[in-house]
Amino acid sequence: MAPNRTSVRLHVGVEPRDPERFPPDDDALGERLASLVMHALGRGVPPPALFVIRTHRVEILDLRPVLQANHPLDLFIAAAAGQEHVEAVALLAVLDLKDPERSVGRAGAVFIEWPDNRWWHAYHLLNQANAPLDDMPRVVRRAVDGLPRPAGLGGWFSRSRYFGLRLTVEPPEVTPGPSPLVH
Repeated sequence: MAPNRTSVRLHVGVEPRDPERFPPDDDALGERLASLVMHALGRGVPPPALFVIRTHRVEILDLRPVLQANHPLDLFIAAAAGQEHVEAVALLAVLDLKDPERSVGRAGAVFIEWPDNRWWHAYHLLNQANAPLDDMPRVVRRAVDGLPRPAGLGGWFSRSRYFGLRLTVEPPEVTPGPSPLVH
């Protein structure tokens, strides 16, 4: 039986893994990615992005096409985590946070997960203009502190292993045609 495949056109940025920009330490990486979200909020609401962190490179996937195509985001992220040689995946987004009984509010958030199911999560609540609330500190939660994983986030590596999910990324087809002339 052939594997079930769906496709979506993604925008993917790839850059070398600079240990200054993407440090190997959990907390340092989390703080770095959280600073990217806060910086992006200064220019408006950033699009949701998935950072696939490997030993020598980082792939940054714009998640808007996945959401627009109504693909289940958790399965997409699990498939990205299921690729070979992935050290961590990180979701950077503005999320509507909820606790079991009520809505907490919108927040600029980062959730990082590693293959051993370790996770790091930070968020900063936002006002109605999507700017960070100055009177509210940024909240950081980590698996290593014995805290429960936030509902709706993570479990991506275990889901990829259980369902055998693996994202396959192929460049778009190039249409042959005349080369532009340079004068």
